[in-house]
Amino acid sequence: MFRSVVSACLMLGVLACDGSINGDDGSSGDGTGDGSGSGPVEARATRRLSAEQFHRSLTAATGQEWSDYERFAAALGRPDFATVNQESRDISVTFDKLVHDAARVTCRDAVQADVDSATDVILRHATLEDREPAKLEENLSYLHLRFLTAEVASGDERLRPWMDLLGAPFKNDKPPYNEMKNRWTAVCVGLATHPDFLTY
Repeated sequence: MFRSVVSACLMLGVLACDGSINGDDGSSGDGTGDGSGSGPVEARATRRLSAEQFHRSLTAATGQEWSDYERFAAALGRPDFATVNQESRDISVTFDKLVHDAARVTCRDAVQADVDSATDVILRHATLEDREPAKLEENLSYLHLRFLTAEVASGDERLRPWMDLLGAPFKNDKPPYNEMKNRWTAVCVGLATHPDFLTY
């Protein structure tokens, strides 16, 4: 008798099962559907930062404010609400040029500020005199986290291009001190114009 009852209950469970595993709210348990049977939900498309978001992010990352922002804000996509009412998020040639211009100015000023007053924004774990790979990697890992919010360990492949730049031989006509200042500025510019910095 007991075996018959158990068998009947199992059969009812199989018949009631539709082959899906849903959450309490009707959504699929794997996070890929909405429970309506319409299939996986498409991921949100990557969007670039607005003009204001870029300006604030660059200021926060470098500690320096781009003085020409208001002059070029419209070209970066900010609406003036006189002739343009909607923010432009196009990654145009103009946007790319202005982003690089802004990065060059703020990164140059940030490195110089670190040298002059030890603000430790860009050169937090290294100085212009440091050439040891461990020191360079430590500072690069810090900058990667500061600009791109991604932690990278020593030896990570993502650091290799920057290590190649910082560790390249010096030319005879360029003093090492000034050359390292230029190289750290270039690292800063590269991170400030990286797709992961400009999009979300």
